Amino acid sequence: MDGDDIVQKEKAEDQDEFRAEATISATLKNVAQIKRDQLSPPVYVRTLPWRILLKPNDSNLGFFLQCNGENNSSSWSCYAKAELRLKCHKLDAPAARKRPIKHIFCAKANDFGYMNFISMSELLNPDNHFMDNGSITLEVDLVAEAPHGVPWDSKKHTGYVGLRNQGATCYINSLLQMLYFTNSLRLCVYRVPTEADDINKSMCLTLQRVFHGMQFSDRPVGTKRLTKSFGWQTIDMLMQQDVQEFLRVFLEKLESKMRGTCLEGTIPALFEGEMSSYIKCKNIDFNSTRYETFYDIQLNIKDMKNIYESFQYYVASEALEGDNKYDAGVHGLQEASKGVIFTALPPVLHLHLMRFQYDAKRDISTKYNDRFEFYEQINLDPYLAKQAMTPADYVLHAVLVHSGDIHGGHYVVFINPKADGRWYKFDDEIVTTCRKEEAIEHNYGGINDEIKFHSKSTNAYMLVYMRQSHLDRILIDIPQCEISSDLLERFDLERRIDMVCRKQHIEAHLHLTINIILEEHFEAHQKFRLFDTESMTAFKSFKLQRNLTVDNIVELLSSAFGVPRHRMRLWGMCSIAAKDQKFMYIDVEAYAMRTLNEIPNDVQKPWCIFLELAQADCPGRLPPFNPQLDVLLFLKFYDARRQHLNYIGCTQQPLNRRLCELVPEINRKLGFASNTKLTVFDEYAGWKIHDLEEPIGNLLNMAPKQLQGTILIFERENVDAKLDLPTVADYLMDVVSRIEISFSDKANPYEPDFTLELSPRCNYDQLAQTVAVHLNTDPTKLQFFKCISYDWKMPGVDVPYTYTGTINDLWTQPKESSKKHLFYQKLSLSIHELDNKNVFKCIYVSNNLKEEKKLVLYPNRNDTVRELLDKAAKVLTFTDSSQKKLRLLRVSNHKIVAICKNYEPIDGLRVDLSTARISIYRIEEIPNEEAQLDENELLIPVAHYTNDLRNAFGVPFLIKVRHKEPHGAVKQRIQRRLNVPDTEWEHYKFVVCITLHLTIDVSDNSLFDLVAFRNWSGIEMGQLPFFGLDHINKTRKRESSEKAIKIYN
Repeated sequence: MDGDDIVQKEKAEDQDEFRAEATISATLKNVAQIKRDQLSPPVYVRTLPWRILLKPNDSNLGFFLQCNGENNSSSWSCYAKAELRLKCHKLDAPAARKRPIKHIFCAKANDFGYMNFISMSELLNPDNHFMDNGSITLEVDLVAEAPHGVPWDSKKHTGYVGLRNQGATCYINSLLQMLYFTNSLRLCVYRVPTEADDINKSMCLTLQRVFHGMQFSDRPVGTKRLTKSFGWQTIDMLMQQDVQEFLRVFLEKLESKMRGTCLEGTIPALFEGEMSSYIKCKNIDFNSTRYETFYDIQLNIKDMKNIYESFQYYVASEALEGDNKYDAGVHGLQEASKGVIFTALPPVLHLHLMRFQYDAKRDISTKYNDRFEFYEQINLDPYLAKQAMTPADYVLHAVLVHSGDIHGGHYVVFINPKADGRWYKFDDEIVTTCRKEEAIEHNYGGINDEIKFHSKSTNAYMLVYMRQSHLDRILIDIPQCEISSDLLERFDLERRIDMVCRKQHIEAHLHLTINIILEEHFEAHQKFRLFDTESMTAFKSFKLQRNLTVDNIVELLSSAFGVPRHRMRLWGMCSIAAKDQKFMYIDVEAYAMRTLNEIPNDVQKPWCIFLELAQADCPGRLPPFNPQLDVLLFLKFYDARRQHLNYIGCTQQPLNRRLCELVPEINRKLGFASNTKLTVFDEYAGWKIHDLEEPIGNLLNMAPKQLQGTILIFERENVDAKLDLPTVADYLMDVVSRIEISFSDKANPYEPDFTLELSPRCNYDQLAQTVAVHLNTDPTKLQFFKCISYDWKMPGVDVPYTYTGTINDLWTQPKESSKKHLFYQKLSLSIHELDNKNVFKCIYVSNNLKEEKKLVLYPNRNDTVRELLDKAAKVLTFTDSSQKKLRLLRVSNHKIVAICKNYEPIDGLRVDLSTARISIYRIEEIPNEEAQLDENELLIPVAHYTNDLRNAFGVPFLIKVRHKEPHGAVKQRIQRRLNVPDTEWEHYKFVVCITLHLTIDVSDNSLFDLVAFRNWSGIEMGQLPFFGLDHINKTRKRESSEKAIKIYN
C-alpha cells in the first residue's frame, strides 16, 4: 500500500488512547488512479487502533471503519457508533454525504461500512466539489465503549476502580460508587465498630471491605459478600430493583447500625433536609404549618423544561377558594393558600427525577424519556422560606443514568469526584474519563440532533448535588491512617488468605491431598460400614508434594500424630470397593522409595488412608502383617436393649485361627464374663455365622486381591425376643428402611429447613421427641402439619397428637411417597391444651399504620372478643402514654368490612367464604381521641384505591367523624393522619363509598350525615360504607416473582 496516497490529520493534543470519542480525518490523493484498498494510519480510541478503510472499484467507492485489524485473537470485541462523512470542498458547504453505522467489532468482523458509499461518477464530478486537486477528504466521528477481551486497567487510566456485576446489580454498583465518593460518609462507614461482626452477616463490615477495596485495590471489586450480608439469595441478584427504594432502605439500615455509637446522626447530618407544609388564610390572621424531614426530593419532569421549573412547581401554592375553602375552626370557612416551602436543605442533596411513573389510565408503569435540563451549578435560595447563613449554591457531583425502558436496562453513573469539573464514567468494572458534556448534556433525555449516536432511552434518573459551602467537609481526603489498624489488619489477613488460595489453585497440579481416617471416626457411626462418606470433610487432611516418597509421608504422619513409625500401619481405601470401605495394605518397606503416584492404582483418588495405631495397652511395635496369611477385621457390638451399634476396635488375625477363639477376647473388651455366649454377624455378607469352630479364612467372604476390612458384629446369644429390635439383623433391616423427612417452620418461611432420618415404625411421640431434641424445645409444644398433596411447599392439615399410626402411614398416596416433608410450628402452650382452645391468627398494626407483626393467640373456645384482646395486650408493647385499649377489625381486599363488638364470641368469627375475597383479622390500638364516642360521632373506614374501588391497596384505617362536620375538615384530619405533603395531597380524590359500585363525590363545604351513613350500613352484605381515597399507588406494581426490597441483617 502506498503510504503517500492517504494522509492522517489529527491534532497532537487529541492523542489520548484511552478516550471514548475521536474524529478521524484522512485525505486520499490521486483518487482517480487508485485501484487498491487503502488504509489510513491508526487513531487510538479505547486503546484500540481505528482506521479508515477505502475500497475503490470501477463503479463505486467503498467507505469502511476498521478496528484492531492486525489482531487475530478471537477474544476481543468493542461496540461502537460512528458517522462516515465525505467532505465537500466548496466554501462553507456542509458534508455532502454522511451515513451512520453501529457495530460490534471483533476478529471475524473488524470493519463495517458501505461498499457503495458513493458512485465514482458522482465522486469525480467537479460540480459536486468533492475533489480538491485530485484529492478527497473523509471523516469519521467515532464513539466507542470500553472493549472486552483486552487488558483495561481502570486504576492506571483513571485512578479509580469499578465494581463487578453479579447479573443485574449495575443499579447497586452505581449507588455504591456515588456513596463511596461522598467521602465524609465513607469515613464514618470505616469508623463503625465491627470488630465482633461476622463477615457473612454484617452489612457494615462488608461495606467497609468494599469501600477499602475501591480505595486501595488495583482491580475491580466484588460485591457478593455485601449482597450476601443483606440476606439475599442468588435470585435477588438477578433482578433489577427500584433504585430509590433500595437507596432509602440501604441508608435506613446504615443509620440504624450507627445508633448508639459516636456516629449516631451522621446520615441525617449529610442527607436530611426539612420542609414545611402551610395553609395561610387570606382575610384573617390564621395559619397552619406542619414540618417534615426528607432524605431525597422527587422532582416531576413531565412538561418541565429544567430543574428550576421543577422546583418552582414543587413549591407552588394552591388557592383554596369557592367550594374548596379552608375550615379554620372557629373562624369558619376561609379563603386561603396552601403549599410547601423548604426550610433547610442538606449538604448532600439527592434529587430523584420522576422518569418512572404509574400511568393510572393504562394501569401500567412507564418511563418518561422527555428532555429535562439540569446544570453543573444551581442556586436554590428562591425555594427556601428564608435565606440561610450561606447561599444555597450547589455543585453537581453525580449523574445516575438509566438506558432502557420500564422492564429493564442498564445503569451507569457519571461522577465528578472532587467537584472540580473533571468527570468519570463508572460502568460496572470499567472506569473511564469523559467530557463534561457527556456527563451532563448527553443525559438530558429526549432527542437532540446536535448529539450524535445518543439513544433517546438513555437519560438521567437521579442527580446528586453538594452544597458549595460544605465541599471541604464532605470531600475530605481519607488517608489510610484514618482507618483503624484492626480493620486494616483484618482486610490484610483476608488479602493474604486470598493470595494463598489463588496460589494453591495455580499450583494444584503440583500437590495431592490425602485424608487420614482414625478409629475415632468410627465410634459414633450407627449405620452400615465404618463411617459416613459425607463426613469425610471432618477427617484430617494433608496437602503433600507429589514427589514425596512413602517413607517421607510416614515420617510426616509420625510427627503429626506423635506416634513412632513402628506403632502405625497404613491402609489405602480401594477405589473399586470405596462404597464397601475395603482397604489395601500399604507395605511401607516395599514402597519406601516410591511416590504415591507409583503405588498400584487400586487405591482411591484422592487418597483416603486408614491410619492404624497400636493400642496404648499394647507396648512395642505392631505385629507384622502378611496379606496372604493375615486378615484385618473391624469389630462392632450390637446392644439390643439400647438399639445401639458400638464400634469396639480393629484386630489383625491369622486366617487359620478359629473364630470361637476370638470370643473370649471380645467378652473381655466388653467387660462380660469370659464364658458369655455371643453370636457373630458378617456385615458384608449379610448373614449370621453359625459355625464358629471354622477357621476365619473359611468363614469370611473375602474380597478379590485380598482386600481387607471385613466387619464382624457380635451380639449376645440369648436376648429377650420381645424387644423392638432383638437382633442385629432386625436393627440393620430397620436402618435400611429408615426414611428421610425434611421439616419446615410453618410460621417462619425464612428459617432454613432441616432433615432427620427416622424409622418408619416411629410413632407420634417419638417423632415429636426427635424433632424437639433437634430444635432444643419441649416436644409437647410442637405441632406438625402435612403438606398439601399437590405442593409439598404448602402446609396442609395438622397431624393430631392423638395419632396412633406410624409416620410411614402419613404418606399413603404413591405421589406423596417420593418426598417426605412435614411442617412444624412452635407453640406457646402444650399441644394437649389446644383441645379447649381456638387458634386465632391475626396481624397487629400500630398507630402509624405499619404492619408490625403477626400474632397467633390461643383463646378458649367460649371466649369473647374482649377476652381475646386481653390476651393480645399481654404480648404487645405499649408506650407510656397509651391507654392500652385494643379493638378487632376484619379486613378484606384492603378495606375494613367489620368492627368486631367486644361481646361477640370467638366461635362466631368466620372468614367470609361466600365471595372471592380473603379476610384477615387485625388488632390495633385505639387512639386516645377515639376511645370515647358521643351519640353524634361515628368511626368510618378509609380505604386507598386507584381508579376503581376493586383496585384497593395499602393499609385501611378508621377516622372519627362528627354529625354535620364539613367534609373538608375530615379530609384535613385524614391528611394529617397519613402525613401526606400538600404537594401530593392535591392529587388525592375524596369520595364517599356506599357500596363498591355506588360512590358520591362531596365538596369540602358539604356536611357529613351520620344518619345516612348508619342507614347505608346494611345495603351491601359484608361491606361497611367508607371513605375512599383515589390516588396513585406509589408502590410500583411488581411481577409475581418480585419481592419488596429488604436488607435482613
